[in-house]
Amino acid sequence: MAPDHDVAHYYDRNTSRFLRFGRARDSYAIHRALWGPGVTTHQEAGDFINRWLADAIRELGIPEPGSLVDLGCGVGGTLFHLAESFPESRLHGVTISRRQVELADRLRGSRKGGERCRFLHGDFHSLALDLEADVVVAVESFVHSTSPEAFLHSAEAHLRPGGLLFVVDDFLAHPRDELGEAARRRIREFEAGWRLGSLCTVEELQAAGKAAGKGRGLEAVRCSDLTHLIRPGRPRDRLIALLNPLFRRGGLVRIPFFANMIGGHALQVGLVEGFLRYCAVVLRKPA
Repeated sequence: MAPDHDVAHYYDRNTSRFLRFGRARDSYAIHRALWGPGVTTHQEAGDFINRWLADAIRELGIPEPGSLVDLGCGVGGTLFHLAESFPESRLHGVTISRRQVELADRLRGSRKGGERCRFLHGDFHSLALDLEADVVVAVESFVHSTSPEAFLHSAEAHLRPGGLLFVVDDFLAHPRDELGEAARRRIREFEAGWRLGSLCTVEELQAAGKAAGKGRGLEAVRCSDLTHLIRPGRPRDRLIALLNPLFRRGGLVRIPFFANMIGGHALQVGLVEGFLRYCAVVLRKPA
């Protein structure tokens, strides 16, 4: 099965489960909960990265984006929040999952600003939206791309000169060949269980950005390490950690449901032990 079809199948099958068992249900978040300053509830933790994005867009000189694109938009949680934050913006979400498009379209009518959001089914590597956006965001979708270069080619093509790209995702803390065997094994489990194709360091992403597109590439603007805002060790995480050796010995890694849990445990270990980071990286297309 081709990698993009594998990712589509993964989200078609699992999106409803992610929403059902996530604690920040009203934000429709399928991304990481972040316990930033002032956050006291799971709902606020699920919404934190959306508020962070809106604040950072303004801080970096775009008070009201004319258009904004979300590459890997899920069911629209981030897009709906940004629609409220920017009442004049036109917002476009792309997801490879037909199920996610169906859910996002259902939610549009009940969300403030939903009439300014449109959702498209397609592979963000190849889909052309025929627009140049002021802002492109990718929250926990970059790592599903086939390579950093393939993702950045699409992102750069959809940015106007001077536009900003926000990549919020998991990254290697060090180049892969500098990690020990135990860490590399955990990373392989993470990649297999969560269908990842471009896990890299922040520096590797920024270097690929310089070579992106037909112009002068994408300039590094900011990198914010948000790892410390994640709360590992939830009761569910502790249970999966206890069961993880049984899953492995029983060969359950070949079953997608269990592979997902094994990959999630590997991510938890990586964040705690420091060989994985959760970062927000900002790149700008030169004017």
